[in-house]
Amino acid sequence: MRLSCLLPCLLGATVIPRVAGLTVLCLALQAGAAEEPPLAALRNDSARFVAANAEFTLLHETGHLLIAELDLPVLGREEDAADQLGFISLFLAYARQNDDGIYAKLLDVADYWRLEWQRPKPENEEVHAWDSHGLDAQRFYNLACLIYGSDPDGLEWVPQITGLPVERALYCDQEYNQVRKALAWVEQQYGRAPGSAQRHRLRVIYDPPSTRLSDGPRLLEQLRGSGVVEAIAARVSETYRLPRELTLRLSNCGAADAWYSRTAGEVVLCYESLAHFESLARQLPRLRLATPD
Repeated sequence: MRLSCLLPCLLGATVIPRVAGLTVLCLALQAGAAEEPPLAALRNDSARFVAANAEFTLLHETGHLLIAELDLPVLGREEDAADQLGFISLFLAYARQNDDGIYAKLLDVADYWRLEWQRPKPENEEVHAWDSHGLDAQRFYNLACLIYGSDPDGLEWVPQITGLPVERALYCDQEYNQVRKALAWVEQQYGRAPGSAQRHRLRVIYDPPSTRLSDGPRLLEQLRGSGVVEAIAARVSETYRLPRELTLRLSNCGAADAWYSRTAGEVVLCYESLAHFESLARQLPRLRLATPD
């Protein structure tokens, strides 16, 4: 056990409430009280990893789209807000579908950032402290915290397999509730009234994959077959009062990337990103326990 967890456990609940809370969580982990993670959360699934991260990436960039098109107020960095919008949108979509693999898919998204954090990068791919994006490690822990915070009583195994420190885990339910509340406010302020006419929509365009991408057609077929891109476009179109016609585009870019263009009014996910997700998925076995099929 790390010292940061051991110290409050030794001090007990006679000190400040924060330390008391740390003590309860530490003792629960020591006693083995945490439920076992579902096998799906430990099993490595490359196709699932690619689909989940493609969906999160599109939702993150759609977060930028909503911030710009609806003129949403943002406190803090917009990149953090887009991550939060992407996560909560993904979580609620899976919850509405009663998806049994919800936490396996959410962990795939968090583990993408853990793998990026640990991946040696050329200088032009490094995220610096001055950047508008959070560091890869920060994005990993932020997402792990939101996953755990969605159901702390039922997900006591999440800090164990992600390494989320107990000092952060103690407040993750509050972070999750803040994000849920923020999305509810956005939908209340900018959502379409039930039965109102849909003036504008978010359409989907698939550009033909480049012949230079050997796995492009296969990965594209997997993604199209899942229907996640069309589902995102439909949810956004049905939920919000969009001010103009907008686009989700999958295209060739020459590098793994994704962005929202305010000028073009479109979110772009590069086919190269799908190949990058798949290459990172091959490293999952070293992050998770091997389990039998």
